[in-house]
Amino acid sequence: MVETPSREYAVRERRLMRIGEALQDFLRNVEAARDQAAREQNLHPTDFACIGYLFRVGVPVSPKQIISRMNLSSGSGTALLDRLQSLGYTRRLPNPDDRRSVLIELDQRAAAEPLKRYLELEESYRRATDQFSDEDLEVIAEFVSKISTLTSET
Repeated sequence: MVETPSREYAVRERRLMRIGEALQDFLRNVEAARDQAAREQNLHPTDFACIGYLFRVGVPVSPKQIISRMNLSSGSGTALLDRLQSLGYTRRLPNPDDRRSVLIELDQRAAAEPLKRYLELEESYRRATDQFSDEDLEVIAEFVSKISTLTSET
C-alpha cells in the first residue's frame, strides 16, 4: 500500500518549491538588472560587477583576486583589467609586499557614474530586508551561504 504524504510534508514541500522558484527568479533578475545597469553605463556586465567588487572591498587587490572573484580565465581577466584602466576606473599600483606584482585600485572619482548606479541597485536590495529582524537576517544569511557552498561543490 502506498502511503499518502502527510499534510505537514506537503506543506513543507510547497514551501521548498516556493523557495527554489524564488531563488531562480532572484538569480535571473539580479543578472538582468546588472546587465541593464552595465548597458546604461556603456560597460560590459563583468566590468560593472568588477567596479562594484572593488568598491565593496575598499582596498587595492591583486589581479588574481579579481580574476578569481569574477570567475575568469587569466586572459579574460587581463582584458577586463586593461579595459577598466583604459577607461580610467582603475589603476595598477606596485605591490608593497611583492615588488614583482601589482595591485588594482578603484578610482572612485572616475568611476562615480557606474558606482552611483551600482549603489542604487544595492540600496534597492537593502530595502527589501527592512521588514526582517536581525535574527531573520541571520537565518537568511546562513541559508544563502549553505546553498552557495553546496552549489560551488557540485
